Amino acid sequence: MKTKISIKLTLATAIVIIAPFLAASALAADEKTPAAAQATHGSDKVDLKKLEDKYWSAKDDDYGVIQNRTFSKASKFYGSLVYGPLMNDTYSKGRATGGMLGYYLTEDFGIELSYLTYSTKQNDTVDSIFSLGGAPSYSFLKNNKTISLSYTPFYAKMAFMNRAILYFDMGFTLGVGTTDYEIQKVLQNGSGVDVPSNETKSAPHVEIGVMQQLFINKNVAFRLDIKNTFYSQKVQQYKPTIPTSEASRTESTKNANDTTITFGLTLFTN
Repeated sequence: MKTKISIKLTLATAIVIIAPFLAASALAADEKTPAAAQATHGSDKVDLKKLEDKYWSAKDDDYGVIQNRTFSKASKFYGSLVYGPLMNDTYSKGRATGGMLGYYLTEDFGIELSYLTYSTKQNDTVDSIFSLGGAPSYSFLKNNKTISLSYTPFYAKMAFMNRAILYFDMGFTLGVGTTDYEIQKVLQNGSGVDVPSNETKSAPHVEIGVMQQLFINKNVAFRLDIKNTFYSQKVQQYKPTIPTSEASRTESTKNANDTTITFGLTLFTN
């Protein structure tokens, strides 16, 4: 009886041990058969996976697509007239008027000179502070002059109401220049009357901009700009500690950022 049980246990153990090897051998045989068939009939099959990868690949070494620019800018001079609001000044509001002159070295890169003059006045925040008996320390932006490098990597076209094709490009400007601003302040005269003693100062700035052009034809385009200038600004007391003494007026420095959005028209040379 024990012998029969021992034989059964031996057979069961052998099956457990041998079964994985038999399964592996069968699987290997199944894998070899398609490989052999592929080797035999390889010339008659198309590798769909390879074609799919090639179709969806980000870059194809064999083929390329070139977007022909209907309105070329390379080697052209241009001039722009623009107008728009000063957006983010804490104590003033106003509008900018100005222009740009530039030259495109290539379709993508250009050099530009810009000048913006500002018509500003105190905003509601300043009025509220004065009405409460306070005296804010603030300045009015007067103008800025900038020389920039422009880069326009985006060029596209779009349909307008299925009636026309509009061509536009979008790019960036990076420049340096100077900003003029007027410090607002008063000094009390001998009669006890506050007299304006505003002072204009100038500071170097860095300018970063985004611009877009919508072409009407090869010589005319609408232009939209968002310009940000960064500079260090002097801040002085609106009223000195001793009302009649300029020497008692305190002065400090702060980092300023002016954002201006302008819209205008650009003319290109032939």
